[in-house]
Amino acid sequence: MKFKTTNSWFTIVLDTQRQLFVATDKLHPELSAEGVTIEDAVANLKTQA
Repeated sequence: MKFKTTNSWFTIVLDTQRQLFVATDKLHPELSAEGVTIEDAVANLKTQA
């Protein structure tokens, strides 16, 4: 899998019960977003910032 390099810092976890990836901003942990793929979760997180 190819990832774009950015200056953003976030964590990714997989919710195995719902089969969704959750991206959380490291500087602002109250910001999080979900997606079916890692890319979707990160893109959804970026729209919140």
